[in-house]
Amino acid sequence: MPSEPVRRRMTVQEYLEFERTSPEKHDYVDGFIVDVRSMAGNNFNHSLIVMNWGGEIRARLKGKPCFAFDSNLKVRSKRIARYRYPDVSVACEPFEFDPAEKSQTTLMNPKLIVEVLSDSTERTDASFKLLDYVAIDSFREYVLTSQHEPLVITFFREDDGRWIFTPFRGMESSVKLQSLDMEIPLRDLYAGVVFSPETETSK
Repeated sequence: MPSEPVRRRMTVQEYLEFERTSPEKHDYVDGFIVDVRSMAGNNFNHSLIVMNWGGEIRARLKGKPCFAFDSNLKVRSKRIARYRYPDVSVACEPFEFDPAEKSQTTLMNPKLIVEVLSDSTERTDASFKLLDYVAIDSFREYVLTSQHEPLVITFFREDDGRWIFTPFRGMESSVKLQSLDMEIPLRDLYAGVVFSPETETSK
């Protein structure tokens, strides 16, 4: 299995204190901090798709007790001390925060998480992060989004614990988020995105 870039070892409390004063964001995995900046696909397409996701979900949740959050909010499971910064997360009231910190910067009951893939994060998002998110009891849906072509893949947890994999491809498609009971056209998620010439036929 591929490895993640890591820095020095820390306890959970050391990590939380370090993160509180750090100008950069870091995941925390099995006692090590992971430099999120070194893994992120911080470019035009990535940033635009993340903002499109947050805006489209937020508009459809208006008036409901659920809210979309950006990548400044960490998530973790009650069962394992792994902290992650998803691109977009959605949680419903009442919100549960990590009792290990007072700043309410770590959400413990996300319902849906969106990650926008990049060349440097694709393996981590589809393997390490997925396993961490699955350990969260409230978590029902994981959404992987390509920035190179109009492609969204959802993983939805059924009531019996089975995970259903569904791809949505092409600008004329709409992704169905079962956990939130909503559909979003891919043309809205990819609004403003400029694809490379070889993906033009997929649009």
